[in-house]
Amino acid sequence: MLKTKVKESFSLVSEEDLFAERTGNNLIPALKLEQFVGKNIALHCHPATLVRAVIELDGVANSVLLVPNDACEVFSRRAEEKAELDFVLTDGTVNTEHWKIKVIELSGFFEESDKEIFAAHQTRWLLATSGTTGTPKIVAHTIDSLTRTTSKKCASQMFSWGLLYDPARFAGFQVVLQAILANFKLIIPSPNLEFEKKVEYLVENGCNALSATPTLWRKILMTKAASQLNLTQITLGGEIADQRILSSLAKKFPAATITHIFASTEAGVGFSVKDKKAGFPLCWLESGIRDVEIKISSDGTLCLKNTHKSQIYIGDNDSIVNVDGWIDTGDVVEINNDRVLFKGRLNGAINIGGNKVMPEDIESVILEVPGVFQVAVRAKSSSIAGALVEALVIADSQLCDTSSLVKSIKQHCRRELPSFKVPAFVRLVDELPMGAAGKVKR
Repeated sequence: MLKTKVKESFSLVSEEDLFAERTGNNLIPALKLEQFVGKNIALHCHPATLVRAVIELDGVANSVLLVPNDACEVFSRRAEEKAELDFVLTDGTVNTEHWKIKVIELSGFFEESDKEIFAAHQTRWLLATSGTTGTPKIVAHTIDSLTRTTSKKCASQMFSWGLLYDPARFAGFQVVLQAILANFKLIIPSPNLEFEKKVEYLVENGCNALSATPTLWRKILMTKAASQLNLTQITLGGEIADQRILSSLAKKFPAATITHIFASTEAGVGFSVKDKKAGFPLCWLESGIRDVEIKISSDGTLCLKNTHKSQIYIGDNDSIVNVDGWIDTGDVVEINNDRVLFKGRLNGAINIGGNKVMPEDIESVILEVPGVFQVAVRAKSSSIAGALVEALVIADSQLCDTSSLVKSIKQHCRRELPSFKVPAFVRLVDELPMGAAGKVKR
């Protein structure tokens, strides 16, 4: 049970911590833990409330579905269909009108109960895939499968983890579990704050450890508050961590350990790379890393095999693990000298005139152009050609004159890329479309 592992050194900081606000001011009758024993529960509430409820419900509920803060009616219908939920727990901060099952509002605390009655339950934690390239699925994990690589001992330095992810997403839940199990400080900005204000809140509360996607890290680096962050631990995941972002972070935060984690909701945490280089060492294909075996499939995708294979899809017949114990991640990789580099998602390729194009291939070329800070490539519908390549570009803030940047990008792409990969459209934008999981939406 997570509750037995929480020490006094674990603290949660949030200006909207309803549990803290309502303690001693019983606006709603306290909920008895007994009523949740063996139940299938959905948690749909403020991130701070979710974290505190997770600690209370582990070892009590049969399963707990972590509902993203911005979940819509489509998500609710799918969850009710697949997860056989008994009820939803909320705190009144999110819209729960689209749930058809019973909704119970959480008080600021749970009433203490006899812990012996909970011993038989190993709670299943249900997380939705990001759904960036398809309909989200629900994956069931155990605490063991989620924390296989999590440090459970206090380090010589106490970390104060900032949480920019939704804790109901796999990456966010990883940060939460790391803070709980190692008894670190967890800082949760309000989900309603503007991004700059979120970073400022992290600075004000002494954040020295932060996890984000490469897209989010680029956005962090563009904020004024970034210069005030004193980070000693940086984690990247969820997208390709190219050499440019790794080098930028190393330059901005020279005292920080930079860890690139390869993980997914389905596979859990596969492995991590700490040498500040893109990709991972080629030798790992033979030796593996820790208890994980690694290979490349005939389709060029990365496959993992580890000792923890308890995770399953809920309500679907699809299997996460094949009969030989391997998980095909769907991530296309390529061997380049002594490194294995990530190229993009197999199902994220776009069809341009019958040619399969990986958006990330084009993005890496555009990023070579001086004055380009960030780029996202996607398909744009065409009534004549079917689809054409479009590039959305954020110019470097140090670039005073952007008038010739589009021309420079097109000229560079014509020199470096086959004609079908050259963007037909290049647009300068202030920010890239980004999903709730912190990844670029194409």
